[in-house]
Amino acid sequence: MMAQSVLIKTDGATLALRYFPGSGDPIVLLHGGPGMGDYFGSFPEVLSPPYSVVSYNQRGCGPSSCDGSFDIEKQVADLDAIRRHFAADRIHVFGHSYGGLLGQLYAKMHPERVASLVLCCSMGNTGSKVAAMESKGIAERVIAKPKRSQMAWVFGGTLMQLPGKLGDLGFGIVMKQLLPNYVVRPELAPKYSIHDGSKRAWRGTNRSIKALGDDYLETPSLDAPVLIVQGEQDVIRETNAVLAARFPAAANVRIANAAHFPWLEEPAVFSKTVLDFYNRVVSAAPA
Repeated sequence: MMAQSVLIKTDGATLALRYFPGSGDPIVLLHGGPGMGDYFGSFPEVLSPPYSVVSYNQRGCGPSSCDGSFDIEKQVADLDAIRRHFAADRIHVFGHSYGGLLGQLYAKMHPERVASLVLCCSMGNTGSKVAAMESKGIAERVIAKPKRSQMAWVFGGTLMQLPGKLGDLGFGIVMKQLLPNYVVRPELAPKYSIHDGSKRAWRGTNRSIKALGDDYLETPSLDAPVLIVQGEQDVIRETNAVLAARFPAAANVRIANAAHFPWLEEPAVFSKTVLDFYNRVVSAAPA
């Protein structure tokens, strides 16, 4: 079934969604970045049918606007506004990269609203710990690697110094140059529009994450199934141990020959892993 386009107004933002109709509590996909925009492409069609799936551009990204702040509390509230729009008591939260951190923050603030949590190549830290793990891994394994076009890299970096739409465009250009270093095989990098990026979202969200305490997410009270899934060559693979310790009952699957985008790098293995999880947790859920 074709995706339906939906707009939702929240506090300080208008969110652009793709809704794939199906049954049960919706699976909501959270993209990373922060500031990247919806790069899930056709992946929702792996899940729908049978499941109901929502993929959206976070505030300020792609066609989603933002005239408010990028504080974490606002972004968690955006996700809960999506839940309310679809009249769902609970949602299945699927977070990739920074989206996995946003999913954990939502689960901390609204544990009773989470039917399940999938953490795909997810960030694990807040506060100063981000610099020691996530930022370090990206600096060594992504930024230090050759770019596809040195001219585009310099041009994008120059535009990033400018305010408004030009700064956003520069951020998009820079990210497009970096994405081939997030996968084992560069040709499998996600198809990404340079116009979907948001420098404001990237800076504002990172500032808010760093303002949280180092141990803000420790000792979660989530009583819902959790799946941790990660490419063995993920650029932030050290977060796997952090997440495994935080969610000791979680299934933990590491996918060979994949890095940060396993649904593009090893689609058959990844799809089976995620569908097996959803088939299990949905069938076990109370009616």
